[in-house]
Order: sequence, then C-alpha cells, then structure tokens
Amino acid sequence: MNVFHAEKRPDTPLKPHQMRRQGVIPMALISRDHGASLLQANRQDVQGALRSLDGHGRIDLEIGEQKTKKRVIVKQVDNDPLHGGILNVVLQEVSNKDVVKIDVPVLSIDNSEDERGVMLTQPTTHLKLQGPMGNLPAHIEVDVTKLEAGSHINAGDIELPEDVKLISSPDATVFSRQVVKAVSLEPETAEESTADEASTDTEG
Repeated sequence: MNVFHAEKRPDTPLKPHQMRRQGVIPMALISRDHGASLLQANRQDVQGALRSLDGHGRIDLEIGEQKTKKRVIVKQVDNDPLHGGILNVVLQEVSNKDVVKIDVPVLSIDNSEDERGVMLTQPTTHLKLQGPMGNLPAHIEVDVTKLEAGSHINAGDIELPEDVKLISSPDATVFSRQVVKAVSLEPETAEESTADEASTDTEG
C-alpha cells in the first residue's frame, strides 16, 4: 500500500484560503479514539494520494518525522464547486478489526457466448456492506454465465465473506438478462406503399 506523507499544522497556522494559495491543502485526521488533529500537505501530494487509494479508499499515512504509519480511509473530500480544486480533506484512522460500512463495486464474470438479441444489464453497480475492514472485499465478482434470458440476480442472492453483512436492499436487482426487441429493417412491400399513397390522396 502506498504511503502518504503529511505534516502537523503549526500552532499559528495560516487561514485555509491562504494555505490553498500557497499550494497547501488543510486536512484533519480523526483517530480511533475519536480525537481530531489538524494536518496539512502539498496539493500535488494530496492529489497523488487520492489516486493511490486501495479498493476500500485506504492509504498508509505518515505524519512528520514519525516512523510509525497509520492506516486511514478518506472520509470526506470537499471541492470548490465554482473554481474546482480541493478545499480540504478529512481522514479517519482504521484497523482491520474496525467495523465499517462501505460501498463495494460489483463486477460480472461471463464466459458464455453472447446470444443474439439478449443483453446483460446491471441496474446496481455497488452494494453497501458492513463488516470488519479486514474482511471486506475490494470488489465482488458474480458469475452470470448461467443467467438465462428473463432471469435476474438480486443483492440477497450474492454470497458474501464471513462476518460481512449486506446493508443494501436484498431485493435490489444487480444483474438481469433481457431480450432486446428486434426492429424490422425489411423494406415496405408494394401493397403497403400503394395503400399509403392512396390514404394520402384521400386526405388531400
């Protein structure tokens, strides 16, 4: 896992807008005992860290000269709605034993040949799960090879790891196979064309 380096904010810090002008992003860290500490980091380092998160939004945090690393998740990122850019970031310290709720992406495994006129749809792309951080999967793979046309797989049908609980509705449809209605591309017959012309002349 990548390491993100941040610094403690000085005792007399600049105001947030002054920090951002200097390319520094104000941050906060919520510890496991629910305490909070103020941090700061270079904008480019913050952007790089956000791109390096694992499947659970985690990264290892190193503060100042401390040799010990804290495993954290990105709890909140505030962006400027008018001008873009990051305004501030909130991190939360976690361990593999901490019970958390997260959205996990669902992926399909399909080794079957595509049937003409049949389409696989995925109305639900993420499931909200709750469980120990160490047990939560980065993503869920669902084998849809044997899913027949007109059938579906609901969230409650998906097998989850031990001690992981489904928070999303078990009735939510994750995958379904639907028959696509074919559109006729055949040209009009001579009789249909003549009938249409006669109808147009009568209306005129």
